[in-house]
Amino acid sequence: MATAGTTSLPDHARDGYAGCSAAERLCAEVAADPRADRVVAVSGPGGFGKTALLSALSALFGGAGPTGGRVVLVDDAHELPEHEWERLVRLADDGGARLVVAHRPWPGTARSLPWTQPPIRLAPLDRAAVARRVAALLDAEPPADLVDRVWAQTGGMPALVGPVARAVVAGLPVPPHTADRAVHEFDRASLAVREVLLAAALGCPVEVDALAPVLRRDCAEVESATEETWSTGLLTAAGTVVGLVGEAILRQVPEVRLRDLRSRVARALLDRGGSPVATAPLLVDSGIRGARAADVLEAAADELLPHDPRGAGEYYAAAVSAGAPPARLGARRAEAAALSGDLDSALRLAEEALSGPDGTARARAATVAATALAHKGMLAESASLYQWAHPSASAVPPLLGVGRLEEAARVVAEAEDPLPTITGTIRSLTAQGVLESVVGSPVAALSHLLRAEGLVEPAGHGGLLPDTPAALAALVAVHLGEPDVATTVLDRATTGHGQDCAELVRHRLLRAWVAVLAGELTRASEVLREATGGRRVADPRDELFAAAVGIGIARRRGEHADLENAWPRARDAVMRYPVDLYALQPVGEIAVAAARLGKGEWLAPHMAEAESLLERLGSPPLWAAPLHWYAVHAAIAADCPAKALHHASVVGGMAHTGPPAAALAEAVRCWLHVLGGTVDVRAVRHASTALRDNGLAWDAARLAGQAAIRTPDRRSMTALLTCARSLRDPIPDAPADPRPGPPLSDRELEVAELVVAGLTHKQIGERLFISAKTVEHHVARIRRRLGAGNRADLVAQLRTRLAPAQPHDT
Repeated sequence: MATAGTTSLPDHARDGYAGCSAAERLCAEVAADPRADRVVAVSGPGGFGKTALLSALSALFGGAGPTGGRVVLVDDAHELPEHEWERLVRLADDGGARLVVAHRPWPGTARSLPWTQPPIRLAPLDRAAVARRVAALLDAEPPADLVDRVWAQTGGMPALVGPVARAVVAGLPVPPHTADRAVHEFDRASLAVREVLLAAALGCPVEVDALAPVLRRDCAEVESATEETWSTGLLTAAGTVVGLVGEAILRQVPEVRLRDLRSRVARALLDRGGSPVATAPLLVDSGIRGARAADVLEAAADELLPHDPRGAGEYYAAAVSAGAPPARLGARRAEAAALSGDLDSALRLAEEALSGPDGTARARAATVAATALAHKGMLAESASLYQWAHPSASAVPPLLGVGRLEEAARVVAEAEDPLPTITGTIRSLTAQGVLESVVGSPVAALSHLLRAEGLVEPAGHGGLLPDTPAALAALVAVHLGEPDVATTVLDRATTGHGQDCAELVRHRLLRAWVAVLAGELTRASEVLREATGGRRVADPRDELFAAAVGIGIARRRGEHADLENAWPRARDAVMRYPVDLYALQPVGEIAVAAARLGKGEWLAPHMAEAESLLERLGSPPLWAAPLHWYAVHAAIAADCPAKALHHASVVGGMAHTGPPAAALAEAVRCWLHVLGGTVDVRAVRHASTALRDNGLAWDAARLAGQAAIRTPDRRSMTALLTCARSLRDPIPDAPADPRPGPPLSDRELEVAELVVAGLTHKQIGERLFISAKTVEHHVARIRRRLGAGNRADLVAQLRTRLAPAQPHDT
């Protein structure tokens, strides 16, 4: 029992009860009239803000100055002895009292007093109140996932919300001592209450019929213990233990005792026939076997399969361990493995199921094997398996991937899903989109694929497909010269669909590939690391793209040593993956690098197969023009002018089909003229801009830069270098005066311009008639003068230094 003091309250003092409208209303009333008589009860579990509310009221009463009469604030009134209650009764009866009595809701020890208003009942904060607290810390609207994390760990328990929210907002682990007060509540509770909380922390419903066999107590004891447990405040409204508290109290229990309790809870849940997903973890942890356990694990796996294939696979395996027949689960286990990206396990399990007697399981296993083989590049075999039971739209992308156009068109016409499901619509739209990209409008193709991608999230995943709609849409968008569309769909796929890691790797690698084509090399390197962790990828298709990204970055940075280092991985990836329609760009990229390294013979068969594949499809411009673009550059690098002219003529013949092919055709003509010694500044700038507008910013800048070093006219060279810089890294509203910094000599300025244009030391030396070693010396001196830490920093600073406008016309 205490009287009010005069201490002012810190700003965060309301944390304990903020969100309880009745408590806030009481504080407002006291602040408005601290002299008014009042006798108020405050009821709430431990940790729900009773003490904080009393502290706030103390400050409000004391802040009013001498008022006459007594202010009495009582905490933990349920623990008061009888004679103290008698004192409170006399105080309340005397009149002129300002009395606030706080107590636990159980046992109901708050005596009858002449209350002046209904009791203030402190309850857990709802999610909206938690969101408001997080918003106050951020001083902004919090992301939903951040609020969910705080909510999941605290259950709205006011004493936990503040510290947990502060840790989460700061991106730090929740301090171990945060739950100490809650653990203290657990420790001081009766044995029966502690048993209820432990059982609940393991997933047992807080219901008498469920708890009685677990606790081995009669129903009357359990009912009393359950009622008392609710008063601790350690349970959420749903009857589960507050997340952070559950973790803390379970850590206190010896493993032997915990294992026994877990087994009892698991058996109780089995007997009740509760949710399979809720029961399955306990069955796995307790090691319970038998038909009932196997059935529950199987049902849990079936429920998880559409959304969490990796978890489903674990439960299928546990069901087999518990006694389920392996043959019955083989096809479903294979599907879970395929959706999780474990292709080898998927193929092994699918092969076993294919030899079984169950026709439905065999059809499912065939689809699994078809999906796994598509990832491994065996598209012909994949297409056959997709159609093993009946014509399937899923066979269309593999059929087109290997050039079997007539079969693909026939399947699109004949394939019908027995039910108009979302996954069936995804398959149909994907098939139509890929076919349209070959024989129809690329824009219509992209539309079909984007619609299919938009259905993936409602379906959980796209099912067992040879490739995702997002990946195919991104590839079509890139070939169509729309990298922004590709980036948008891939970013949405990697963040919004909650997909498994197999698809995540695929989408991140494609995102890195788009960045390479745009010349965003730092971004490409970052995404490549996110996708692969710096290691080779087990999936041959993903490994081909990863290798192409790596060697593409090295080629664009112009470092011969990096190109040499990237070559072995690229060579091995090409050897392991057969050429198909969807890998033409990576194969072309590696072919150019191989020619630069004098190893073109490694890619010659693959480039020939790529041309043959395109011919079987009727040379669709969307897919064919980029391949011949790469072939031109490979021929130039290999010093094979006849081949370069051949591929240039093929691209030129497609110029009438649309902007992407027209831009490539114009750029190829410019390249050949530049290499022949003819530099038309206007033509180069026009061709370079067209390349940039079609998503090839790095190639655009390189064309302008290479033209610059080959023109003898100083003014033309300056104009083209400025063009190259603007295409690679546009600087809007560039100032008219040079940036401040150490002055550079005329020679150093010449070298700096060529460095920014992307030329290698050897190329700069050839242009300025000096040795590469001398160029290296100049670059090192410039770097020291500018204080640049590395090449990227140097280029960034030079771009700023050289930003002033240059003449744009010759």
